[in-house]
Amino acid sequence: MTRGALVPSRFAPVLTSLAAIVAAMILGGVFLAMRGKDPLAAYGMLFSRGLGTSYGITETLIRMAPLLIVSAGLLISLRAGVWNIGIDGQLMVGALFAGVVASAVAGQIANPLMWLAAALAGMGGGLLWALVPAILRVRWGLNEIITTLMMNYVALNVTSWLVKGPVKDPNVVPPQTRLIPQEMRLPDIAGSGVHIGLLVGLVVVLLVSVLFRNTVVGFMLDILGRNRQAAIHAGMPVNRLTLVALLASGALAGLAGANDILGVKGLFQGNWNPGYGFAAFALVYLARLHSLWIIPFAYFLSFLAIGGEMMARPLGIPTYFVEMLEGLMLLCFAVATYFERIRSPFGRAEEIETGPATAGEPPGPLVGDPVFEPVARSAGGRP
Repeated sequence: MTRGALVPSRFAPVLTSLAAIVAAMILGGVFLAMRGKDPLAAYGMLFSRGLGTSYGITETLIRMAPLLIVSAGLLISLRAGVWNIGIDGQLMVGALFAGVVASAVAGQIANPLMWLAAALAGMGGGLLWALVPAILRVRWGLNEIITTLMMNYVALNVTSWLVKGPVKDPNVVPPQTRLIPQEMRLPDIAGSGVHIGLLVGLVVVLLVSVLFRNTVVGFMLDILGRNRQAAIHAGMPVNRLTLVALLASGALAGLAGANDILGVKGLFQGNWNPGYGFAAFALVYLARLHSLWIIPFAYFLSFLAIGGEMMARPLGIPTYFVEMLEGLMLLCFAVATYFERIRSPFGRAEEIETGPATAGEPPGPLVGDPVFEPVARSAGGRP
């Protein structure tokens, strides 16, 4: 096979994602026009304020930090063929644990130790919330899509009850944990206004990339996601790998919650739900389950969120517009991938033949496969 023949299959995934983004933006413009808004003015303000101002860039990088961590965890589960829909619940529980622990030890131990304790508490909270659906999956075969989704609603109500009662700051009226003083939160990166949690997010993404490129566990998780039956016949510990994937995803979701508490908010508030989970699904699929591609797409979606907030009030744009764009991107991505497969029916075979040397790391189960193949695996084909 010539080098020229490999170019289309090599760049088709990223082109498909970019095409989905463009199509979603066009459909979003049609929606704005139907509401009597000027799409060009809206997108102009979106880009000028989100990318053209120092404030917009700083806020985008701050928002990018937890999104990187959440998406890295979600990628682990999806690469293993496990659908963790409970990201938001795990993040909230982790954020609550981190807020309680950090406020309890703030001022009593050195700040780095306080950050570490809060981060571990956050990871523990996220892992704990993922443990129930993980056990239900490996012990009784219950579909993790349903159990993780339902755990989101439980998390929202449990954290709301806790912050209104047992862990509430008794010195204030609003339901919230004790405030972590500003000087004890994560410091900025060289006075940039962006806290070091962004570096944590980048490190987590790089570690996930190393996991799938250079470790036996990552290789087995990839095989499990590609073909569960093949993993079983190869003698791999399928249940243990499923447990690891779901728990690792939950732990990183909890770490993302701790990142937000330590770097931005300084406390956990009742009914707080940043909704990173839905954005993470759009991000990971646009990145085609490729770990390093998460970084540019995380910046793009963070910029959309910040730019959308900055244009909403001046132009009277609905606050849910950016979330609608994310949903349209997933829908357009599904359609674009369908046409990608029609045009290149042998794309999958080419990628298997070229292997990791051309892609940088083993491609995820979506590269060249049906868009939502993991759904089929979750619905059937499991012993």
